[in-house]
Amino acid sequence: MGAGRQASSPATVLSKKQAKKEEERLTRELQLVTKERNELRERFIYVTEGARNKRPYYTPNPFYEKLKLKEKEIMSFLHTLEKENIEARQNFQELKNEINFYSNLHNRLLMQKNLMNKKLVKLKQENKEAHADWTIIQQYLVDLNFNDKDEQEEVHSILQGQQHQDAESVARAEISTAQEEGLLKNELPLQKP
Repeated sequence: MGAGRQASSPATVLSKKQAKKEEERLTRELQLVTKERNELRERFIYVTEGARNKRPYYTPNPFYEKLKLKEKEIMSFLHTLEKENIEARQNFQELKNEINFYSNLHNRLLMQKNLMNKKLVKLKQENKEAHADWTIIQQYLVDLNFNDKDEQEEVHSILQGQQHQDAESVARAEISTAQEEGLLKNELPLQKP
C-alpha cells in the first residue's frame, strides 16, 4: 500500500498545481472575453443608436485610441508627403525646362564650334596657300634680283659699248670733219677780208 501512495502522490501534487495554473489561465481568458464582449456590446449600442452621447456609458479602448493617434500621425505624414511630392514635381519640371534650355544652348554652341572649325580649316588652308605663294614670290624676287644684276651688267656693258662706239663715231666724225675742213682749206684759195 505504501508503494501505491508514493507512486500516486507526486502525480497528484503535479496535477493540483497544473489544475490551479489552468484555472488561473481560464479565469484570465474569461475576464478578457467578458471585457471584449462588453466593449463589443457598447460599440453595437453606439452603432445602432448613432451617436456617442446617447450611450449610457462609454469606456475607451486603449488600443483603439492608440490606433486613432497613429492614424492622425500617418495622415499628417501623408499630407506632408503630398505637399513635398507636389513641390518635387514642380522642381522637376523647372529642372527639366532648364535641362532643355541648356541642351539647346549646348547644341547651338556645338554647331557654332563646328562652323568655326570649318572656317579655321579653311583659313589654315588659305594661310598655307598664301605662305606657298609668298615663298614663290620670294624665290621669284631673288631670281629677279640675280637676273637684274646679270641684265644690269649686260645692259651696262652694252651701254658702255654703245657709248664707246658713239664716242668713236663722234671722234671719227670730228676727225673726218677736221680733215674735210683741212682739205677744203687746202683746196680753196685764201680770201682776204
